[in-house]
Amino acid sequence: MTVKEHATSSYITFSGYEGSQHIAGQYAMVKILEMAVAFRVKHILEIGLGIGTLPYLIMEYHRELSSYVGSETNEFCLAALRNNLPEPMFERLDVYTDTAAIFDRDNAFDMLIIDAGFTDYQKLPDHMSKHAVIIIEGDRADQEQKIRSYFPKARFVHLVSGEKNHPKGVFDKNHWQGGVKVFFIHPTLAQKWYWLQGKLQSKLNYSKRKRAHA
Repeated sequence: MTVKEHATSSYITFSGYEGSQHIAGQYAMVKILEMAVAFRVKHILEIGLGIGTLPYLIMEYHRELSSYVGSETNEFCLAALRNNLPEPMFERLDVYTDTAAIFDRDNAFDMLIIDAGFTDYQKLPDHMSKHAVIIIEGDRADQEQKIRSYFPKARFVHLVSGEKNHPKGVFDKNHWQGGVKVFFIHPTLAQKWYWLQGKLQSKLNYSKRKRAHA
């Protein structure tokens, strides 16, 4: 199964769960998994685990993953994580209800996914690996600016989809799939190439959207 096929299948599956109105979109899921695999990410931190969509997406597919740490404070979501994830997967997931406690550990994350409110930006530089990728799911302009302020030399790209939502998913099939904002803090050559391709493709996709609304 390809990355896109697995992401699409995961998106449709989680679209059927209670609380799915807040899950990541199909395109976002494709890109997040694509980067985790392409850059051989081993340690992931997700801020806002929600009902478990991204842990399932990545842990089910990406065999080189060593650890998945995440924060969640909502009681409904904490219960949903246990219900929605297979038991062996849930046992591997390291869940924190206090985000600050994550940074009391001596750790370095290769990928950070932000999909909820967050305040500990000042701690990130000491807890990201050298070539880490930081992903903001959705628009979240204030969070984008915070990341920029702590990683001013990072390569940034807003990946924009050129496709509408899947008809079997939770989001309106007449609306465009949501994007992701990506920071490569000290990019490798492969990450620079991905960044450049992303910028070019997103420019084409944005033009496609504009033409569709003309």
